[in-house]
Amino acid sequence: MNKVKTFKLLPIIAAFSGSVIAQTASLPSSTSAAQAEVTPVVQDTILPQLSFAAQQARAAELMKQADYALQQEQIRQEQARKFAEAETRVQQEIGSNTLLLSQTTTKIYLDNQFTAMWSDKSAEQAFLKEYALFSASGVSSKSAKALQQILNQPEGLGRDILLTDSFLDYLYYNKNVSKNANTWLYNLGSYRTKTPSADLVGKWVNAVNDGNSGKFVVNLVPRNHLYQDTAERVLAMAGASKQGNTGTGANGSFYKLALNAQRLRIIPSFNNGIFVNIPSYQLYYFRDGALALKSKVIVGRNDRRTPVMYSKLSNVVVNPPWHVPTSIMTKDIVPKLARDPGYAERASLEILDGSGNKVNPRSINWSQYVNAKSTPYRIRQKAGDDSALGRYKFNMPSSDAIYLHDTPNRGLFGRTGRALSSGCVRVEKSDELATILLKEAGWSQDRKNKVLSSKKTTSAQIRSDNPVYLYYVTSWVEGGKIQTLPDIYNFDAKIPQYSINWAKLKSII
Repeated sequence: MNKVKTFKLLPIIAAFSGSVIAQTASLPSSTSAAQAEVTPVVQDTILPQLSFAAQQARAAELMKQADYALQQEQIRQEQARKFAEAETRVQQEIGSNTLLLSQTTTKIYLDNQFTAMWSDKSAEQAFLKEYALFSASGVSSKSAKALQQILNQPEGLGRDILLTDSFLDYLYYNKNVSKNANTWLYNLGSYRTKTPSADLVGKWVNAVNDGNSGKFVVNLVPRNHLYQDTAERVLAMAGASKQGNTGTGANGSFYKLALNAQRLRIIPSFNNGIFVNIPSYQLYYFRDGALALKSKVIVGRNDRRTPVMYSKLSNVVVNPPWHVPTSIMTKDIVPKLARDPGYAERASLEILDGSGNKVNPRSINWSQYVNAKSTPYRIRQKAGDDSALGRYKFNMPSSDAIYLHDTPNRGLFGRTGRALSSGCVRVEKSDELATILLKEAGWSQDRKNKVLSSKKTTSAQIRSDNPVYLYYVTSWVEGGKIQTLPDIYNFDAKIPQYSINWAKLKSII
């Protein structure tokens, strides 16, 4: 490499410097030295504009830069060589098995001189329990295959590598499942593993090197007691299965429980906040671990599903107007106005143009907008007892414009199946919920009553921390018993069943 450097680089610099000297000498004699230094020569680079000494210094600097670039290239090539050797060794160790995240796994063992990462058996057992639950859920076929590879591999470095590779898969899933719940947990087959962040991987490697890998893994396990009880039952059913290695249990309840355990892992302990399990049609409001309110709710129908989401209450609106969403406006209200423009007055609807000015609904040819995706108008329903939002609206940030609210249609809460709304959640005991929240915001009962009577729209900021969890769980364990709910959105219709040697897993964990 040194010969190449000398041969290629030095003649170029020498020739370059020589040409600069020649060009400097050819300047007209009437041109002073000072003028020569500042006269721009467009076709030249920096060197022709410098003195001879400066040219030499510049050439030396370029030489240093070339040396540095050469050194960096040598380092890169050496790293590439070592990584290729590490890849070869990893493949030799794992044999015919395959890795999910081969490059990251290889780098971990290269950086740690191929020392074992799973010498702490308690950490291994804790991880395998969680990974088995994940693999049984049907969320990832590749994860189930990776688990079976671990179970088939004898003790040694090859098994250690397989464990690390699967743990990286689990790290990525555990870190990102909350924000991807609507796809990964309710559209089975959509999960694709990716490399966890370098920071997260680094924290785990440091924990291993410090002897704290067991604590690191345990801290990844959800604290939610419903998750823990359900997970325990899933593993018990797998170990006690009389149907070979599949552990199907009675009527497929094993796989349903395993899937719903993953849905429960994104829910924290039920200490503070509003919790709505969509298929249960129930709202629970906890404060400091105590149940402050339980209420029936109405959720979105199957064609306008209430999404799984996490948010926080921001304010309570008393006497809220209803700004009709475009989808409801075009699908529901425009056809009614096309048949009878007088519907607007009876329903207390105001028609607004693009500038916010009120427009007489009878002056519009609504039939031209039937089946249209949008109109040049907006519709607002005035506040009042007949408002679609009732007397209260509980706002929370949501990309889907989902919120909790009251409703004038109280009779609907008497139905058993209450998937009836356009996506938002209607709360039967909205007055009681508002009373609690408004009291926390400093309102007296008298003030609340006066604002209600005035029909004036008034907002109160939420002062306490009130997270809101809308989730969808159809099977879980509580009080030692398996609880089930109707699968109103058909999310559980086709749960994949992957073959795992549960007897072998049971002997390890």
